[in-house]
Amino acid sequence: MADCHSDGGTRSGIARNRPCHCRQLGRSPSSVDPSPEKWFSPQHSLITSHPGDSLTLQKYTRSTMAPKKPKCSPMPKDDQETLIDPIEILLEATDAQNKNPVQVAAEISLRRALQRHPSLCLPAESGLAVVIEVPSGTWVEPIANAWQLMVTSPGTQYVSGDSNDWRWGCVNPTGRWVEFKRSGTRKGESLSEGNGAVAATLAGGGSVLGISHAPDRLLPNDLLRVADHRLVVPPLDSTTLHEIILAMTNSVPAEPISDELTRRCDIEDIALASRPGDGADTILQRLRRLVETRNQVPAFTLDQLFGMPEATSWGQSLKADLIEFKAGRIPWSAVDRGCLLFGPPGTGKTTFARALAGSCVLPLISASLAQWQSSGHLGDLLKSMRATFDAARAAAPSILFIDEVDGFGNRSQFKSEYRDYSVQVVNGFLELLDGVTGREGVVVVAACNHPERLDPAIVRSGRLDRSILIPLPDQEAIGKILRYHLGQDLNGIDLKDVAKLAHGGTGADVERWVRGARRCARNANRPMVLEDLSAEIRGKVRRVPAESLRRSAIHEAGHAVMTAVYRPNMLVMASIRQTEESGGGVTIDVGRGAMETRADINFMLMHLLAGRAAEQALIGSVSTGSGGSTSSDLARATALATISLTAMGMDEQMPLVWTGMPHIDSIGPMLSSRPDLARKVSSILEQAYEEALNLIRWNSTTVLRIADMLQRQETLDAHEIIAQVDQQSAGLLAAHSEGGYGTLISMTIHMS
Repeated sequence: MADCHSDGGTRSGIARNRPCHCRQLGRSPSSVDPSPEKWFSPQHSLITSHPGDSLTLQKYTRSTMAPKKPKCSPMPKDDQETLIDPIEILLEATDAQNKNPVQVAAEISLRRALQRHPSLCLPAESGLAVVIEVPSGTWVEPIANAWQLMVTSPGTQYVSGDSNDWRWGCVNPTGRWVEFKRSGTRKGESLSEGNGAVAATLAGGGSVLGISHAPDRLLPNDLLRVADHRLVVPPLDSTTLHEIILAMTNSVPAEPISDELTRRCDIEDIALASRPGDGADTILQRLRRLVETRNQVPAFTLDQLFGMPEATSWGQSLKADLIEFKAGRIPWSAVDRGCLLFGPPGTGKTTFARALAGSCVLPLISASLAQWQSSGHLGDLLKSMRATFDAARAAAPSILFIDEVDGFGNRSQFKSEYRDYSVQVVNGFLELLDGVTGREGVVVVAACNHPERLDPAIVRSGRLDRSILIPLPDQEAIGKILRYHLGQDLNGIDLKDVAKLAHGGTGADVERWVRGARRCARNANRPMVLEDLSAEIRGKVRRVPAESLRRSAIHEAGHAVMTAVYRPNMLVMASIRQTEESGGGVTIDVGRGAMETRADINFMLMHLLAGRAAEQALIGSVSTGSGGSTSSDLARATALATISLTAMGMDEQMPLVWTGMPHIDSIGPMLSSRPDLARKVSSILEQAYEEALNLIRWNSTTVLRIADMLQRQETLDAHEIIAQVDQQSAGLLAAHSEGGYGTLISMTIHMS
């Protein structure tokens, strides 16, 4: 290939009086006429006929009529010793400081990659297949430009393999290149696209170049199989960045360049940080600010989280592992790749992700399915999804947080109308979670409210294989969260009573309450007082007649006493706070109990029916407070009794027959269509209700005493309730109050 001019300069235009670059690449210098004017044909157009086309297209190209190149041979050892340092070349360029910083970075990085392939040569008669893997999608175009400047002759024709320009027709492709520049941002960038261009070009003596940050996923499969050379342009390191700045400014930074900076820096950042006439220190300082702004590490840490012990314990363990990984003492395979956070809305799943990134001192990249869907159609969604994972890989080690992951759904439950679309979305997500294209250094933390809606493949081993509940905070945690958000407000004031009042709320609720209390104090032009916070926690109080309030107190006291007698370890609190949503409730922690035997199921039925039983036993009539929506006492008791027969083997007549685990919304239609099942369910509920009535009558004095306390205090915690329970009654059933099983999930039985 005739690629050097008579004055000894290379085609890159940045080195003079040096051996031609063909020697540096291991090629023999050619002995052709070096006159530039003889490289080009009189006309700069190429007539290409496509088989089957009705028109002959005339395309403007960078066609060259350069003489045929002689066969090349590997560079002699003596010549290899004369390799020129790319920085030395750049510094001697007359316009080095005016050169595009991105191109400077690309040329230096490509030269380093080429130096690892001293046998690379460009034969004249037979084609060459080259694959270049770059650090990220933003490197694709700069590296393509650098390749054309540094490796091939001036005027060499390059056509896109993703267009129809490669259809050679009667034109000989020898000496011409088909290139695939794939960054994952355009349609049709896949293993199956472009194989025809690869085969036709190589068969005709042309060459093929593929450049991508994910070649095994984006470049034509045939190119990957036939590639003569596979170059890897490594990510920026401190040495390379030092050389880039030196080439642009002819000076070196006074301070050393950290590996942390180069790890978080992309090639486009170098251009944004550079200005004409800037010195090395100025560019480096601007680059630091730019990277810190884009990939900021949250200041919030795990030490500032309360009420989620399992999650914070895992986070601290991950932090220790990441320290070991960054120090090179353990491989990435020894680090947890991610986890699934689930729990009620507002409990702090997003906050945990921020705190985890802050504690691990890693950048946090956030996304959601809704965000990806906003990009456009299916192809755009998948590209946006890949771009997010690419950004996390570029910033690795990093934390990638994916919110509302239950929006992906379960492939087995997709309706036929949208099945193909939804399946492709889930499959694309699974592919990225697998890390086939590399996910080293990226910890994926996903969050959802309904883990049961997830496709099982998402949470299988190797993906999001660790599930962690973020529960509602207990009273102690609520107090700590209040103190954190209050800061210096109400400093020195005991928050125990307001924490009890706030129990059942979430971390998001606490933040809203504190914000409202500050607003109230600000409007009154005074410091915050405890009553401001209490009023915000109470919210808009629903005014009810005294008789209704008394009935509500007795109803909730019935639930509370039933639990305090049978399962005191499950009791959390009782309240008759009157809001727009409910008239009170009793919160139990079902994770501290069990649902394994007939006695366990019977206790839960008695608990659900105890409020209605207290009304009947102590007032003489019942209200509608036990009924209503699917979250009501009667709805849940009916659902539990039904499921115990259809799915839990508690049907005495057909104990071994499983007839389904119905959703609570389908219980009504099921019982209506199966009178035999409805009669069995009714019998179970009547028996549990009778037992609840007996216990309430036995403990009537205790129920009334707790109802009085609720009317005075509005909210009682478990200790206050249990202290009022007759110890003899509790002792009779002590066997039911031992142990704890399952996952910590709170359930509130409330009266509407």
